[in-house]
Amino acid sequence: MSVDANPGGVPAVTNVSEPPPPEAPEGDWTDWANQMPSVVALGLECTAVDEGRAEFVLDSRHFPLNANGAVNGGLLVSAADQVMGVMAVRGARSHAYAFTISMAAQFHRSAMPPVLVRAEFVPGGKRVAFVNVEMEGADGVRCASAQGALRMSAGERVEPAAPEG
Repeated sequence: MSVDANPGGVPAVTNVSEPPPPEAPEGDWTDWANQMPSVVALGLECTAVDEGRAEFVLDSRHFPLNANGAVNGGLLVSAADQVMGVMAVRGARSHAYAFTISMAAQFHRSAMPPVLVRAEFVPGGKRVAFVNVEMEGADGVRCASAQGALRMSAGERVEPAAPEG
């Protein structure tokens, strides 16, 4: 039995554009983040990003909610991971790509949408960046948090394998 990795015939997007230069205005960085295929697929919208902080909104129109009307925890973790990648690239200034090497998440209460996702860049070594993420539900109270370590690639692009066919 084979599984269709692309049900519904949506065109697969394998890469995103190069990030803006570190000195680019915030709007260029926000536009870059909002064009990332994973950001779009998750229903995230980047509303602000600078060298130290980023803010996204997780919209619930793109996926089903839990029976209690909350966002599933796995989707929260996926959103946190994506936001961490954007924040690491923006905060590191000298590297083009980030790859998650470690991540921990905590769920504090049900995440009622829309969920505000705030990220903070924590400088690390030459090749590792750290990002903290806090998520607030519609009531403005923290519903989840996450911490991640990301390997900075020094501009190396990892190309996906060619599809079999």
